[in-house]
Amino acid sequence: MNVVDTDVLVTCPGRNYVLVKLETDDGLVGWGDATLNGRERAVEAALDEHVLPELVGRDARRIEDAWQSLFRHTYWRGGPVLNSALSGVDMALWDLKGKSAGVPVFDLLGGRTREYANVYQHCGAGSVEEIVENCETALGRGIDHLRINLHAADDEYLDQRAMVDAAEGVREALGPDPELLIDVHGRARPIDAADLARRLEPVDLFFLEDPIRPENPEGFETVREGSTTPLAMGELFANPWEMLPLVERELVDFVRVDLAHVGGITAAKKLATVGEFHDVRTAFHGPPDLSPVGFAATVHLDLALPNFGIQELTEHDAIFPDCADVFDGGARFLEGTGAVDVADDPGLGIDVDEDVAREFEYERSHLPAPRNEDGSVQDW
Repeated sequence: MNVVDTDVLVTCPGRNYVLVKLETDDGLVGWGDATLNGRERAVEAALDEHVLPELVGRDARRIEDAWQSLFRHTYWRGGPVLNSALSGVDMALWDLKGKSAGVPVFDLLGGRTREYANVYQHCGAGSVEEIVENCETALGRGIDHLRINLHAADDEYLDQRAMVDAAEGVREALGPDPELLIDVHGRARPIDAADLARRLEPVDLFFLEDPIRPENPEGFETVREGSTTPLAMGELFANPWEMLPLVERELVDFVRVDLAHVGGITAAKKLATVGEFHDVRTAFHGPPDLSPVGFAATVHLDLALPNFGIQELTEHDAIFPDCADVFDGGARFLEGTGAVDVADDPGLGIDVDEDVAREFEYERSHLPAPRNEDGSVQDW
C-alpha cells in the first residue's frame, strides 16, 4: 500500500482549514487536518514544498516510520508550522490504515474503552446572568461540564476579582453538581495564576485551563504549590517533548494538546500513555479552528484511551453551516447524553467533497492583537 499521490487543500467553509490528502496505489484516500490558525498558508507551503514530496512511494502502513522520518530528518525539529504539517500527514496515514484493514481507527488504537466521550460546552458570556442561561441550555442537552469564562475587554481579561466573583455567582446559581471550567489563555504570571487558583478553590473547578504561558514550565511549580485547583495545559504546545516534563513531574492534571499541532494521533497517544502512569487525564483541544477531520481523529483517540478525561466540544455544522456541504461523517454529538461518538466506519469515518471544498477559497485573516491601555503588547 504505497502512497502514489498527495495534495493539500485549503478551504474556508466558515473559517480556514488545511487538509492533507494521501492516495495509495490500491485506490484508498486518507484525510488529515494540518490547520494552524492564522498561519494556514505557511503550513500549506511546508506541505507542498517539503513534506508531501517525501511521502510519494512510501509504504502507507508504516506510520511510526513516517512520523520519525518527517520529525527527525528536518534536523531543526518541531515548531508549529512543521508539526502541524506532520500532524495532518499522521492523521491521513491512520485514516488509510483503518480503511485498508476495514476497521475504525479506534480499533487500531486498542479498541474502545468507553461507549462515548463526554464533552464540555463553552458557556462564557459578558455577565453572570448570561453565563447561567447558557449553562442551563447546555444542561438541558445533557452536558454537565461547562466552561464559564466571563467575557471582558482584552485589557480586563485578567481581572481576577471579576473572574472569581463571576465563578462564585455561577456556582451559587447552578448548585454543586455541574463541573465548571475556566480558561486563562496563558495570560497570567505564575504568582498571579497561583493566587487565582487558590481563590477559586471554593468554586470547586473541574480544572483551570492554560493558567500561564508554556515557555517556562518551572512556573507551574508556583501554581501547583499555591493551590489544589486542578490544572490543564497543552493547546499551546507544538512538540510532544514540551509537554512531557509537566506530565512526568505531575504539575498538571489534564493534557490539552491539539492533535493538529502536536504531531497527530501518534504523538498525542504517546503523551496520554505517559500520563496514565502519572494519574494525568486527557482533555484534548477541540476548538472551531480544528477541522471536522481533526475533531474526528481526536474523538477516535478519546474512545480508546483508558485515562480519557473530557473533550472540548465544537459543533462545526451549527457554527459554520457550509461545513455540512464539505464534510460528511466524523464525530457526532449525542443529544441528551452530553457526549460525542464516531461511527464504526473504516478509518476516521469522514469524507471530504473536494469540489465543494475548493469553492470556499482561503480568506486571509489575522489573530487578535490586543494591547494594554498604555499601548504595550499583550498576549491574546
